[in-house]
Amino acid sequence: MIRTILVGNEVLSSSSDAAKQIWNHLVPAMRRIKISLRAQDIRNIKVGTPLAMDALQTTFPPSNGTFRPDISTSVMVPLLNFLNSSKSYFFIDVYPYFPWSADPINISLNFALLQSNIKYTDPGTGLVYTNLLDQMLDSVVFAMTKLGYPNVRLSIAETGWPNAGDFEEAGANIKNAATYNRNLVRKMAGSNPTGTPARPGALIPTFIFALYDENRKTGPGTERHWGLLHPNGNVNVSD
Repeated sequence: MIRTILVGNEVLSSSSDAAKQIWNHLVPAMRRIKISLRAQDIRNIKVGTPLAMDALQTTFPPSNGTFRPDISTSVMVPLLNFLNSSKSYFFIDVYPYFPWSADPINISLNFALLQSNIKYTDPGTGLVYTNLLDQMLDSVVFAMTKLGYPNVRLSIAETGWPNAGDFEEAGANIKNAATYNRNLVRKMAGSNPTGTPARPGALIPTFIFALYDENRKTGPGTERHWGLLHPNGNVNVSD
């Protein structure tokens, strides 16, 4: 059963002249797809687009979350208007691994792996955070709120943790990947959704990236090692 149609993938992450031309066509394309679905009396399929966290200008503290100025008015406002009116989701690709790996001194590994006893209080709201994922998600919530759309629902289009990487890519290993994914499932698939501090109890549909390692992918070693399975189908397991 098809439940969602996603248009593009992280379309706003590239700022080349060619990419910026695509930005202007993103929401109109989504509208046309929605109109086509309704013309066929199909009303239970959501239309959206997955965005990366780089769509935000600021993410910390979460209450300071804002979208980039080059897309805030021209792209995000029409996008949020469409998602709100069609009761769709804001699809976000969110990887705690990346901010942790960029600043492992100031960000606890356990905080990123969803298993920390650390508590961080947002000075702007008084909301208490116990993991990095919630901080990242709520920065999106506050960014949407600043544009006048506080109620658009979130869906995690991609999240995960690399199970291997190059020598200098510390923290990318099977143990951490298993820990993150296990804690993620407990948080998001429990009988009582926990939501986030800004949206307690909210159900957040979540998809783990990825099913398979991509052994032919170029770039840093982590790019090839996000899968739950090896390319041959064998399971990536923790010691």
